[in-house]
Amino acid sequence: MKKNISLVAAAALLALSGLASAQDAAVGTTTVYVGLAHIDVNSKAAALSGGSKQFPEPGAQIRVGDQTTTGFGLVYRFADNWSGELVLGVPPSHKVYGNGVLRNAGQIAVVRQMPPTAFVNYHFGPLLPKLYPFVGLGVNYTYFEKTRSTPTGDAISGGPTKIYLSNSWGAAAHVGFTVRYTERWSLVGTAAYADVKSNMRAVTTTNTGEETLRTRINFRPMVYTLSLGYSF
Repeated sequence: MKKNISLVAAAALLALSGLASAQDAAVGTTTVYVGLAHIDVNSKAAALSGGSKQFPEPGAQIRVGDQTTTGFGLVYRFADNWSGELVLGVPPSHKVYGNGVLRNAGQIAVVRQMPPTAFVNYHFGPLLPKLYPFVGLGVNYTYFEKTRSTPTGDAISGGPTKIYLSNSWGAAAHVGFTVRYTERWSLVGTAAYADVKSNMRAVTTTNTGEETLRTRINFRPMVYTLSLGYSF
């Protein structure tokens, strides 16, 4: 996490050096941006429960891996210090690993998620010449798709396994900065948190019928972005 914050701060300082003065976006301005988004999932899940398969303490758990993807979005400045923002991105696929007594199992599943997030932002005056900080609150919707078990996951479960994750609504917040190169071009960096929780159900087909294991996952994602923006 410290490394990600340091990289964003360094990029801001580099962007500030040698730039001509530029004002923040005017009312009625629309800004589109595209860049990189790193998702630090920091997931926590309860032990898998249900079915006839018994696991020794501390139980069988799972952990969702981090990922980096392409992020993009749209910002509309509707007042001097206020804007509305829609954050999107290329849906990332996350590797799911065993945890607890399954810590040494390696990758047991894959899940892809689409997390569109809407923010209302408050923009401050320049912290430094050309550097405009902002904060925002909003709502996140995370849609899970294309979840699948790996051969290792199937072996642990006792047969072919289908995985289902419930979609999630939750609050979101972020802090960020805009570095104004010109009236049109800018560099935008953010650090965001979203409340994402999901109920997971793994259904395994065995020789004796279907077995179902369940858990609740708290994803607790921190998302760090660095993007190039264009205003019109």
